[in-house]
Amino acid sequence: MITKWIPLAQVTMNDPFWASVQTLIRTVVLPHQWKLLNDLVEGASPSHCVENFRIAAHEAQGEFSGMVFRDSDLYKWLEAVGYALTIERDEALEVVADEAIALIGRAQCTDGYMNTYYSIQAPLERWKNLTEGHELYCAGHMFEAAVAYHQATGKPEFLDIACRFADCLCLRFLDGNHGYPGHPEVEAALIRLYEETGVERYLDLSRVFINVRGVGEDLRTREEKVGGYTPIWNHLKDMPVSYLQDHLPVREQHEACGHAVRAVYLYSAMADLARLDGDMALAQTCQELFDNATKRRMYVTGGIGSCSEGERFTLDYDLPNDLVYSETCASVGLMMFARRMWRLTDDANCYDVWERALYNTVLAGMSQDGKHFFYVNPLEVSPERIAETPALAHVLPQRPKWFGVPCCPPNLVRCVLSLGGYLYAQEGETLTLLSHIASRVDSSELSISLSREDDRYTLSINSNVKTVRLRIPDGFELLADYGTVEHGYLVFSHQGGSCEYTYQMIPKLRVLHAHPRVAADAGKVCISYGATVYCLEEADNGKHLCELALPRNAVFNKIYPAWMPAGTFALQTEGVRYSAEDWTAAYEAREPEAKATQITFIPYYLWANRGEGEMQVFINVHKCTDVHD
Repeated sequence: MITKWIPLAQVTMNDPFWASVQTLIRTVVLPHQWKLLNDLVEGASPSHCVENFRIAAHEAQGEFSGMVFRDSDLYKWLEAVGYALTIERDEALEVVADEAIALIGRAQCTDGYMNTYYSIQAPLERWKNLTEGHELYCAGHMFEAAVAYHQATGKPEFLDIACRFADCLCLRFLDGNHGYPGHPEVEAALIRLYEETGVERYLDLSRVFINVRGVGEDLRTREEKVGGYTPIWNHLKDMPVSYLQDHLPVREQHEACGHAVRAVYLYSAMADLARLDGDMALAQTCQELFDNATKRRMYVTGGIGSCSEGERFTLDYDLPNDLVYSETCASVGLMMFARRMWRLTDDANCYDVWERALYNTVLAGMSQDGKHFFYVNPLEVSPERIAETPALAHVLPQRPKWFGVPCCPPNLVRCVLSLGGYLYAQEGETLTLLSHIASRVDSSELSISLSREDDRYTLSINSNVKTVRLRIPDGFELLADYGTVEHGYLVFSHQGGSCEYTYQMIPKLRVLHAHPRVAADAGKVCISYGATVYCLEEADNGKHLCELALPRNAVFNKIYPAWMPAGTFALQTEGVRYSAEDWTAAYEAREPEAKATQITFIPYYLWANRGEGEMQVFINVHKCTDVHD
């Protein structure tokens, strides 16, 4: 079991691609999102987030506006700022963040409670609707932000605010008799707060929230019986109890179910607790949930949550391409769960899931300009069908500027800025490299540099570690003339001092088939290169992408369109288009004519950056040999 990450403060990601993404976020996205949180971007959905804090602090007049969990948008933004300042100190950004933190402190109640919705709108309804009220969810995001900001700056103010609120929660909930979060998040955040402060009661409270969940009557039924419960979203009453993951005690849950974000946030905390407590039963449950979620209920893009109604999991292999939800937040949460499962199990495959989500759904959540975002991440889009089909109303063919529920944009940002803290881990005299992103580590005990030129990597180590493990990612071939392959790692000895190791890591171009029970992909395939899934776009291939088919023996060539980021490429091959000429009915007793055509695939994360059009990840397989020019 690996117990120590090499912290973000000691890691610099200098990979050209990731350095450019992080620079975009630090210099463009964070200032832009601050404007959005203050309603200063014309044409964007109103946020009212910062204004709610001003009203709660009695520094402005008005009513609460926005979703009940609006506070979390500011907290996630502040957490991202913490990571940005860790990467590179920015005095102007830090001043803005300090002012926001001071505002939160002024809005906080004297007993430590902090939630602008309940402080402004419903002060007598505190803790009366944990099912939907998101009080504990918002608290969790505050705690995560406070820890990140404290680690970045050393300033105590935000951490003090968070601890006062955490102490307020302990007084209310530590006895286990007053409920648990409808939307999990605070469980993992309390563990993080405990690890930062050493305050045992924060770990105790996380343990209580996890262990009382699903015991006895479900949360909603309990709250309705107690009285004072006021529904916020009436349609959620029609959801099964499993929607909130409180249908069974957590150790009896074996299938990923319910709201996908809530699920992976809860499972992340369970994995942390299993590790800290040495709880083998809980660890086994986490393994079963991880396997179910990632092997039978996850899209090829690392997306989870196939049903828009409730943003939730459904059944094994129920993975429609067009009706999909696949929320960006859910893939961020899946990355959180995956890295915790790796830390719990040392299973290299956990990081395959981490990278699949990162390089596909998470990256797709933000446009190249950093000012437009996806909430839903489909695998198939037809703007014309969306316009005429109510069941597809949740799917957007273009990234909007902001959302009425803007949870995903700041979540994506905090995820990408924190990546450096999850590349390396150390246990005693063993060093593990988990993701081959060009980077360096500088500390009093370790000096590491990983550089890359095409597929050749050079790893320089100056340290007294004795064993080094390089994870071999799914979709790659790792070649080296030293070491042995053990359980998904290349393992070799380091004699101490300064040494240099070179290796090749060659991405594989793979044609992937879906499980036969994934009905939406029967007779179809998709293309991946390394960890990156590719897709078709109308901009390259014309309309009606469903007419295209890929021969079994397709040969691909790389091309480098000018609009793509440097070093990124499209894949071209010769395929066929099934002709609709001379067809007058929806069905005929003949096969359509197959005409030769050029087919271009682009990385999925880059779709919808060239205007509105069709998109498709899976493509038909052409099995016949009759192709006409």
